[in-house]
Amino acid sequence: MSNSSITKPFLIAFALVTSLTSWSQSILPPSMEWHGKSEKLVTKPTNPWITPTEKSSFKTTPNYDETISWFKKLTDASPLLAMVTIGTSVEGRPIHMIVGTNTANFDAEALKNSGKPTLFVQAGIHSGEIDGKDAGMMLLRDIAFGGKSQLLDKVNFLFIPILSVDAHENASPYNRPNQRGPENMGWRTNAQNLNLNRDYTKLDTREIKAVVNVMNVYSPDMYMDIHVTDGADYQYDITFGGVGVQGNSPGIAKWLDTTYKTKADQYLTSNGHIPGQLLFAVNDRDFTEGNIVTSGGPRFSDSYGNLRHMASVLVENHSLKPFKQRVLGTYILLESTLTLLAAEGQILKEITNKDKSIRESRVPMAWKVPQMQDAVRFDNLSDLKSSRSVVKVADSLLFSGIASRILKSTITNGEYIEWLGKPMKQKIVNYKATEPIDFISRPKGYWIPASCDVVIDRLKLHGIKMETLAEARELTLEMYRIENAKVEDENQQMKPFEGRMQVSGTTKTETITRTYPKGSVYISTDQPLGDLAMILLEPLSKDSFFRWGFFLSIFQRTEYIEPYVMEPMAIKMLQESPELKREFEQKIATDSKFAASPNAILGWFYSKTKYYDKNYLLYPVGRELY
Repeated sequence: MSNSSITKPFLIAFALVTSLTSWSQSILPPSMEWHGKSEKLVTKPTNPWITPTEKSSFKTTPNYDETISWFKKLTDASPLLAMVTIGTSVEGRPIHMIVGTNTANFDAEALKNSGKPTLFVQAGIHSGEIDGKDAGMMLLRDIAFGGKSQLLDKVNFLFIPILSVDAHENASPYNRPNQRGPENMGWRTNAQNLNLNRDYTKLDTREIKAVVNVMNVYSPDMYMDIHVTDGADYQYDITFGGVGVQGNSPGIAKWLDTTYKTKADQYLTSNGHIPGQLLFAVNDRDFTEGNIVTSGGPRFSDSYGNLRHMASVLVENHSLKPFKQRVLGTYILLESTLTLLAAEGQILKEITNKDKSIRESRVPMAWKVPQMQDAVRFDNLSDLKSSRSVVKVADSLLFSGIASRILKSTITNGEYIEWLGKPMKQKIVNYKATEPIDFISRPKGYWIPASCDVVIDRLKLHGIKMETLAEARELTLEMYRIENAKVEDENQQMKPFEGRMQVSGTTKTETITRTYPKGSVYISTDQPLGDLAMILLEPLSKDSFFRWGFFLSIFQRTEYIEPYVMEPMAIKMLQESPELKREFEQKIATDSKFAASPNAILGWFYSKTKYYDKNYLLYPVGRELY
């Protein structure tokens, strides 16, 4: 076959892909022209350390092999940088982290002993949202060889360029159609089709296990997770913030909201960017009904970091802004964060230590928007769609928006929004989930039987301190009996969510004496991660191991009794107990479904006997009270 016969079909296919890619980008809303001081950060083409993205004029992002090869050369050449492996994906790709420091060596103990604050940043948790990787490559290049080594004088820097490494290689011009570049975007979920930013509590994925291990080993003082939005149009290009009062670290929350956010915003603005707070439209379309700031719970990175008492920042770059603008804005945010930590790091350490010492007697399991009376809680934006009752005015926000209009669809006969690309200002309601609900009294600690080895192992991965029994011990504890249990996902549908069947139910407390065997563990809540232990072990918590389906076996009865045994036993029980007889007659009179079911009736009598499985529906984690 001639070279020309190979080349022609290839060129046709290439042209078709290029044409379709251009078309998909052309149907996006109009983009406002942007120029800023940060454009000067782009290096010259002659620089030997030019990044692949700069070389492509910000049209593409390098693949995994290109990225790691570039970082290997950079870290080998610079005494300030080292590249370490923190884990391996299910497809065998190493997950790398760059360590930046001017201490004597790069290990975790040296960084902690340096006394300097440590910034931990991850990019590519959703690998199509890869701005952080390319911004980090540029910044680390400039720290090594661009005259910015002073950024490491008073701060240590940990940087994961690609967290979801397998999804990063599942790249395509057809991923993320609502995002303006790069041309090759990775996939949202990992190779197991799991969303890493839903895994911080259950720890099912190797990637998040690696992240949490970094937190345990290096003890960073600040944590940043870099994303790109999926939602509405507006003028802001870099939106970011930390968990507010709806968290477990009030001192850190105040520092992030005032000192950090204020100064970082100023730095971004002076470099030509438009920073804003985190933005999520109440109606999931535009901002006519306001903005909503909620806590999705510690399955998400920012809430999890807050629960660990670590200053945590969620970054959401605006998907409709050009890739170059987003990358340069992220560079500025990273640089400003290092600069701010150099000045404020010791103060943040003091604030963090105070937050770690808090031991509230009652801990909320969720938070709600106080101005919205119909919904019990708002864990997801979808929870808001059926709740619009406002009982008092919320905070307001002078919003830098983009003009839009509502059009009638010729396809669906419904309505859709069209963004017009014209800047506008409007005052909107800014709802915040600030009211704590579902309080649980703080126990002295939890006892977990050795049979729950998977849960014990996950708690160890979180870094929660525990004591292990060397021999069996009899204990009298408060325990939960689960009632009204349902298996469902977060939208009340009976289907898997993030690879698990979620469970909900109510609890009834019982005082029970039982023997916990050798290998069982005791977890005191009097530790910095005590609140995290409560969130993971209290069934009412949305992110507990119970809710994530780690205890499904308690819903299974394994011993039964035959009717020919139970029938005469039930007759004898009624004869011997007038109280039981009254209870039975009342249940027959008030529960027609029960009265019509012989199996249910005999099962009810069985549950009243000593033969009944006392562990059925019993949550095996015991609470030791004060």
